[in-house]
Amino acid sequence: MSRFVTQRDFLFFQHINREIVVDVVDVEVVLYKIIQDIVNVNIYGESVSKARYRGISLNALIKYSKIQPESEGFGIDATQKDVEFRFVRKLLQDVDVYPDIGDIVKYNENYYEIHNTNEAQLIGGRPEYNHNVICEAHLTRRSGINIEETHV
Repeated sequence: MSRFVTQRDFLFFQHINREIVVDVVDVEVVLYKIIQDIVNVNIYGESVSKARYRGISLNALIKYSKIQPESEGFGIDATQKDVEFRFVRKLLQDVDVYPDIGDIVKYNENYYEIHNTNEAQLIGGRPEYNHNVICEAHLTRRSGINIEETHV
């Protein structure tokens, strides 16, 4: 475990992360959280319809997985399997939101459902210096997400 990372170093890393994600990369995604209180689940913890809160605009880094070509039928069909959305923890704390499994992320006019979250992005191996949240998501159908787009 590193003993040479101080609180001042961690705050500096937070400042650099915020500057890179917000000012340099500047990729906005919209996060739709599930309203857990009114979702009816069956005995397996599954639900057919899920109500969601209004979308929250966030900045993120996006990492695509490798495209897997499939050659069934006529020609090659390239499909995108998974996408990683990387959020800076401090930016999430500022708007008081945390992405969970089952939430929807809108990016590039597509909707992705989060199926895994990883928050073990530690600086110097110290739990108090956790700075990043990685969400693995897959492309989902628009018909099943029950989101209304409003134009303000």
